[in-house]
Order: sequence, then structure tokens, then C-alpha cells
Amino acid sequence: MSVIVRVSEAHVRDGLEGEFLTRLRDLVSSFPDRYEGLVRHAVLVDLADPRRVQYVSEWADEAALVAYAGEGWRTDVVTFPDEEAYLTGPLVLRHHESIEIDTAGG
Repeated sequence: MSVIVRVSEAHVRDGLEGEFLTRLRDLVSSFPDRYEGLVRHAVLVDLADPRRVQYVSEWADEAALVAYAGEGWRTDVVTFPDEEAYLTGPLVLRHHESIEIDTAGG
């Protein structure tokens, strides 16, 4: 199964990392119940720079992404209210196609 992987990267202001992570986790925890087609999601924190945080979500198809982010899903970021107060700049958005690797050896 091929899925679309959406990566939103935030650069958090010094000293606000913990508060930002708490707010982000609280907001996205309900996403699996709210958005059909969300296969999996996670919050990633860079070990070398904990101010660099990514929200990674995997979507079953383009229709699921449109339901989540709108018709402009390829370019439009999804933010929470007052998110910019935590960040040093706008979110960076990327999309990837995830292609399964055959591990059966065949």
C-alpha cells in the first residue's frame, strides 16, 4: 500500500519547547477519530536540536488529505490558534510518497 506522508516542520522559540509539545500533542491526539484516512501520525523532536519539531502524518490517499487540509493541501499548512507565538518562522511543509519494501525476499 502506498501512502502520502505529510511533514510539517516547526522551529520553536527557545524556552517554549515543552509548552509547544504539550499543546501540539493535545491537539493532534484526536486526529485519528476526526479524520478518516489518517493511517498513522507522530511528533518527532530532533535530538540534536529540540527546537526543531516535526508533525508527520501518513494518509491513505489524496481525498483524505483534502478532508484534513483542504484543496490546497500541497501548499497550505495547518496550524493551531496562536501557533506563531511559539515559532521563529512559518512552518515548512513537505509531502512524500511512501513505498513499501518487500521484506519477504521475493
